[in-house]
Formats: sequence, structure tokens, C-alpha cells
Amino acid sequence: MAVYINASGRISAKNCKKRTALQLGQSIELPYFSAFDSVLLSLPALYVLLEQQLEQCLSSAGWAISELAEIPILLGSTAYTIADCEYRFATHQALASEPNITIIGDYLQQKYGAKVFNFATSCTSSAQAIGYAAKMIEQGKCQKVLVLGFEMFNRLTFEHFQAMGLLAQSAAEKGIILGEGIGCVALSNQESDCRILAVASLTDHFSLTNNSEQSLVRLIDKVLQKSDRLPAEINAIKPHFVGGDFDEIEQAILQKIVPNRPHFLPKKELGHTLGASGALETAWLLEQLQKNTENRPLIVLNYFLGFGGSNIGWILQWK
Repeated sequence: MAVYINASGRISAKNCKKRTALQLGQSIELPYFSAFDSVLLSLPALYVLLEQQLEQCLSSAGWAISELAEIPILLGSTAYTIADCEYRFATHQALASEPNITIIGDYLQQKYGAKVFNFATSCTSSAQAIGYAAKMIEQGKCQKVLVLGFEMFNRLTFEHFQAMGLLAQSAAEKGIILGEGIGCVALSNQESDCRILAVASLTDHFSLTNNSEQSLVRLIDKVLQKSDRLPAEINAIKPHFVGGDFDEIEQAILQKIVPNRPHFLPKKELGHTLGASGALETAWLLEQLQKNTENRPLIVLNYFLGFGGSNIGWILQWK
């Protein structure tokens, strides 16, 4: 059964600002793509934003809110409830009894009556959610799915990346610039301008925190084979490119397999939104494709890489 993306929406940063990191007792101002007014989002504030994005995406797809009880919701995040824990600590409140992503899933399930599935696969969390949503529709388990990806600033993640030496120390320097935001993607078997031709995933056993050349080559080959497309048929690429050391290897691989193709680079505008990047970058990509009124159809290679060896990609066909 064919799978289409019917609508999407996002809350993301309008520009790159700064956040303070603590290092050896000193405060350091680092670039960060801030999307929310509050530095730390409490769970009630997050719930309001998630509901807004979910219901706006539902409306954009032309689906009724009364249908939600029959539409699975797939959540992907690396922030979970960490920001809420830090907010509670800063405001001298007791921590939640179960500070994890399932709290958010349970809330949405109770509010809408929908089945909610939680994905926590590091930076590919909401990308894996999109992959599973496509499989659910392909296999006839449901006709419609909503994927929500969310990431909020929290000091645990920020300080962790800084301690590993991964963050850019200025907007002009090499390194990762993190970001926050919410993305929502509506998928179904109802025909639209954007079709997912195939999804492929694999586990990279090379390293917990680095990517390997061999695994990326295998991922691209696998998704091309599953979509029955040749490299020459790819018109554009949405690569992973985070600003780290692997970017050069990634670029060399792409130049070898699908040379001289234009690249869509959402992280330059959104930052690296970690577990939200699958949904957020897909919503951003659809906006770019909608602006393209001349070069149709377009076949776009789209992939995401994550800590723990979680890699996933798909081919989009834009009419």
C-alpha cells in the first residue's frame, strides 16, 4: 500500500541565539537555536504546544479531530521530561513520580483516546517514528498516522555535548549547534503531492557516538534498492550534516554515489534538534519542496544518523 505525507507543521527557531554553558566553573556563551519563550519548558507548557501542533497538522491534512481516537500518534524525542525536571528543581517543586516520555504519551492518549507509541532512539527518534508510521500504513494496520517530534533545551543535554567537545564555540566555528522545536507530520494512504517510496534502517555497530563510512554506504544502497531507484534518478538530498568531523566523510560518500546533487540543509536554519529532527526537518523539507513549482517530479534522498548506531533513510517523490 502506498504511503503519502498529507500535511506537516512545526515550531522552530527564527534565528540562532545563545545559551550559557558551565565549564570548569566558568560561564561560556554558545550558539543555540531557541524556539520557545521559556528557557525551561514545564510539562503543562509543553502539552499546550504539542496539542496546538497536533491539531493544526490534523486540520491541514483535512482530518477531523473526532478521528483522533482511530489515528495512532507516534512520539519521538531525546528531551523526554528532562526540561520539566530541571524546571521543577529550579522552582523548588517535587519531581514527577515517573519522569520519562511515557508520561507525555499517557497524557495524549487520555486527551484524544488515540493509541500512542513512544520512540527513544537518540537523534533518530522521530525519524524512526516516521519509518514505523510508513510501515504501519503499508501493512494495512491503519490508514492514518500522526508523528510528533519534540526537543526542548535542557542543561543535561547541553552540558553533555559541550563536555564531549562536540559543540561549536561560535556560529562561525566547526561543531554542532543544537536547537529546540516541535514538528508534526501526517501520513496516510490518501494520495498527495509527497509520497514515501521506501524506508530503510540499519544499526551501525562501529561506535556509540560516531558514524561509520561503511554503514552510511549500506544505508543509501539499501534505501535505493527498496525504492527500486538508481542513483542517477536522485534529484536532491537532505543529508544528516551536523557540523562535526563526519560531515566531510559524508560529503565524500554522497559525491561518489550521487554526485553534484543540490542539498537541502535544515540544520543551518533549525539547529540540530536531536530526537525531534526527523519530524522537524521533514516539515521544513516539505516547505522547501512546496516552493519548487518548476522542477517536478523530484526524487529526494532523505536520511538521519544517530548515537547508538541508529540510522534510517527514505526516498521522497514530490509530484
